[in-house]
Amino acid sequence: MQLPDDPILRELAPEFCISWRNDMATILPRIIAERNQAELYRFGHTLKGSARQFGFAEMADCGTELMMLASSGAWDAVSETIVHINAMLETLESHLRASGMTLPDCSTTNL
Repeated sequence: MQLPDDPILRELAPEFCISWRNDMATILPRIIAERNQAELYRFGHTLKGSARQFGFAEMADCGTELMMLASSGAWDAVSETIVHINAMLETLESHLRASGMTLPDCSTTNL
C-alpha cells in the first residue's frame, strides 16, 4: 500500500487510518455480534468508497468483499477479511510513521 500522491489526501491519510482502526475495533464487532447483514453491507460499502478515494484499491476490494459476504450471509468468512483489512491498516500506519507523520496509537484488537 502506498501513500496518496495528492498532498491533500496525504495530509488526510492519518485521519483515515485512525478512523478506520477505531471503526474496526468498535463498530464492526457489534455488527458481527448482532449478525446484522444490512449494517455489515453498509460498513463494507463505506469502506469501499472511502478507501477508493485515497487510492487504496486493495482495501476498497475488501469493502466489496464485506458487501458480498453480507449479502450471502457468509459470516464464517468475515473474520478472514477483517484480518486482511487490519493488516492493511497496520501497513498504512507504518508508511505514515515512516514518512514522518505523527499518529496516536491506533492499534486494534485482533478480531
